[in-house]
Amino acid sequence: MSSDDEVIVLVAAYVVAKQKEQVQRTRRRHKFWVNPYLQLRKEKGRFQNDFQNMVQNPTMFYQNFRMDERQFNQLFSLVEPFLIPKRNSRPDAIPLKAKLAIVLECFATGDLQCHVGSTYRISKQHLGRTIDLVSHAICTALHGEFPKWNSNNMLKWATDFMEQWNFPNCIGAIDGKHVAIKAPPESGSAFYNYKGFHSIVLMAVCDASYRFTYIDVGAYGSEGDMNAFSHCSLGKAILSGNVTFPEDSMLQGVHTPYYIVADDAFPLHKRIMKPYGSRNQSTAERIFNYRLSRARRCIENAFQILSNRWMAVQDTLRCGPNRAQNVTAACCYLHNYMMRVGPTEYGAMPEGLLIESPADTDAEAFRGRLQDYPKFIRNNIKDFVNSAAGSIPCQNESAGVRQ
Repeated sequence: MSSDDEVIVLVAAYVVAKQKEQVQRTRRRHKFWVNPYLQLRKEKGRFQNDFQNMVQNPTMFYQNFRMDERQFNQLFSLVEPFLIPKRNSRPDAIPLKAKLAIVLECFATGDLQCHVGSTYRISKQHLGRTIDLVSHAICTALHGEFPKWNSNNMLKWATDFMEQWNFPNCIGAIDGKHVAIKAPPESGSAFYNYKGFHSIVLMAVCDASYRFTYIDVGAYGSEGDMNAFSHCSLGKAILSGNVTFPEDSMLQGVHTPYYIVADDAFPLHKRIMKPYGSRNQSTAERIFNYRLSRARRCIENAFQILSNRWMAVQDTLRCGPNRAQNVTAACCYLHNYMMRVGPTEYGAMPEGLLIESPADTDAEAFRGRLQDYPKFIRNNIKDFVNSAAGSIPCQNESAGVRQ
């Protein structure tokens, strides 16, 4: 190749490189283009214009954020350290309090992200990242709202269940809730549940006052309650005997373990009490089933309060499973927070919405097959709730039993 040809090749390469550089500069300029509608956030955005007006109207403020101004400011002081960015060089950055207000309104109303984002003059993409950020901040800041599963707390839970619902040795009620989500791409039937929609499973245990003591979010909707329970950390620990429960107490002269109550979808276990089967029930068994469901309705009522206060959990979450998991967990933390700081208004539901309805010592004393020991315990509890000492007024009528 001659020197003239080399010069021509070098010039051509230089021209191509300049053209590529020009294209990249153009793309970079377009990357930072902002919709003129969104540029008016500070002048016409909902937070700058309507937030103070809502503060002066407590009813409207509560409808939008499910808490009053004092509770909102208290929550903001808790989550603010987890919202501060490491670096902020944008003059039009969203205020931290506005981020919390936006996400709480999304949770409370269950509206589309594009709709809530447009009222606050925030792009849909930026709002999605804000929801992830605030959800993580809420779960981190309110981590202490979930009590530890130790003997002292379990004894307190059992005392509360006995005082409020007259069911002995019960430390909680467990159930699963299917949170509807948009069908994820290429997921097949993994998230498709038996109810006919795509979902993730919220597995939860609550105490007698409708506060969650344990949650696990994210199991496939196709798994169902039992599989979701057996795969969550609490289920594995209970089924393998790795949870330290209080020492068994005496009930009608029998050492009776502490347990959680569940519906028929769960297995009968030393630590899981479920109702008798529906076939050929005796009168005493029907009364026992009523008394157990009376205690178990705590978790149903907790789900009702959760989904009616935070509509995002009640409606279909139009986002991927990961974000849906973050949103659901954050709503559960907010539920416990509000049940602690404002139970009177937050926990009050319209009438008709709440639903009415040590290891081997005792097994050796039972002198039967180990797998029959939970049945023996259930029969003893059945005898107790049917006795004069354990019965409650109108239990026969409520159970549909004629005297």
